[in-house]
Amino acid sequence: MCQDRVIKLLIFGFIVGLVLPECHASPHPASSISKERPGDDYEYDDEDEPSREARPENDINGGGPSRTQLLTKNHTVEAELDATVTLPCRIQNPEPNTIIMWYNMSSLLFMRNNSFTQDPRVSLEQDNAVRIQNVLASDDSIYKCTVLPIKKSVFITLKVKGPPYNIRITHGNKNYANQELELQERDRKFILHCEASGYPTPAVTWSFRGKHLTEDYAKHSGITVRKEFLEIHDVKGHHSGDFECSAQNVIGTISAVVAVQIKSSPMIVKHVEYINTAIGENTEVVCLYRSYPEARKIQWYRGDELLHNSAKFTIVNDRHNHHERTRLSIHDVEQKDLVDYVCKVENALGESSAKSILGLLPGGAHLVHSNFSDGLLHTMWRVRSAQPLSDLQILYKRTEGPKYITIEPTLSEQNKEEPGDVWSIRRSLNLPPGEWLITARARNTEGWSYAETVPFMFQIPSEVSLESQRGTGAGATARSSLAMGFSLLLVSLLCRLF
Repeated sequence: MCQDRVIKLLIFGFIVGLVLPECHASPHPASSISKERPGDDYEYDDEDEPSREARPENDINGGGPSRTQLLTKNHTVEAELDATVTLPCRIQNPEPNTIIMWYNMSSLLFMRNNSFTQDPRVSLEQDNAVRIQNVLASDDSIYKCTVLPIKKSVFITLKVKGPPYNIRITHGNKNYANQELELQERDRKFILHCEASGYPTPAVTWSFRGKHLTEDYAKHSGITVRKEFLEIHDVKGHHSGDFECSAQNVIGTISAVVAVQIKSSPMIVKHVEYINTAIGENTEVVCLYRSYPEARKIQWYRGDELLHNSAKFTIVNDRHNHHERTRLSIHDVEQKDLVDYVCKVENALGESSAKSILGLLPGGAHLVHSNFSDGLLHTMWRVRSAQPLSDLQILYKRTEGPKYITIEPTLSEQNKEEPGDVWSIRRSLNLPPGEWLITARARNTEGWSYAETVPFMFQIPSEVSLESQRGTGAGATARSSLAMGFSLLLVSLLCRLF
């Protein structure tokens, strides 16, 4: 009985829901409807559109009003490459003095039956339409059919589907696609603009020195990317390199490169401050640099001693990836060779230098992998040492802490990678919840490394946050059960009412 009453109540509510909107509706719904003209791809004046009511137009012979009308409306036509396309221009009631003129942009193609184009692919049909055979990408344009003397025109936009083409990278008003562009370091602002033709409209992306300019990479490089625009607000020597623009649509991709050269003093972009070696070994010290204008002098020093090619030392200047490189090889390392080495690069605008220390202690410990699981922080470090390693010390502190504290590893494992002098060390740590800075240093048979590496930041989760993550599924189940119980209670109340 109760179920019958509930069903009756639901049917009554459904009928009320249907009737109420009709009661509030306007008694003259048609009066609120207005017919809008579909939007056209080309803006035009009202006088270019045929009127729906014939207006008197005197012909040139002084006769009565003209009955000639241009029926074709502004529209867009899409065509594939190598296809044949027809652009219509429908005329109603043409008269002897009616003149049909076709334009491609501002270039006259046809006037009556007279052709003004030299392209054999383009012809005028009997019904005043223009026919284009073997469509090319360059046919993508706006065509106009004008009817005289009624002075009516229709614009037809031809969109040719195909891969992007005619890519341009401009700085100022000049196209530098696949060319070199020279700037001064004192230039405060530098803007590149990339565009390409094609339909569908291609999307533009930027790369710098062979790497896609993501938000992080662009920010790190001092570059701002805004779609097809690339901006540098403070030009520096490190902005020298290849800037590549890629334009892509669903059909294909095209790209172009501008090689930017920043005139500045040399810049050492990479070197190793400390290099581990062993007595009797051969060791190489490397400096990567950029220089434009070209470096006119490259020198190596051992302490204050200027070095030259000899049986003891070999100097090689070459190129590595996107940078110039100078290399110093030290043969049969002796105790007296364990000193400072300086590379110095000079050009017409200045000089730059960098120092590397040669020693027997281990190199810096570099974190290559980390993850948190089972209440432990698992880390893997790499250390370069020609001598066997005896220990890796983990140091940690709170982000606002005064000094580092040494912690003993919960689990430990170390292996030497073959070939070479690189060691892989795994450490698992049990740290309290919170935000920590963690670093490490290694010890070999000669002693501890000089200093810790740059610290890494870790967030150790609390037990509460872990439990809340595990409880997400249970919470959803509880909410579902609560909703079902509420529904049953509602049905029970309805039964009592009816």
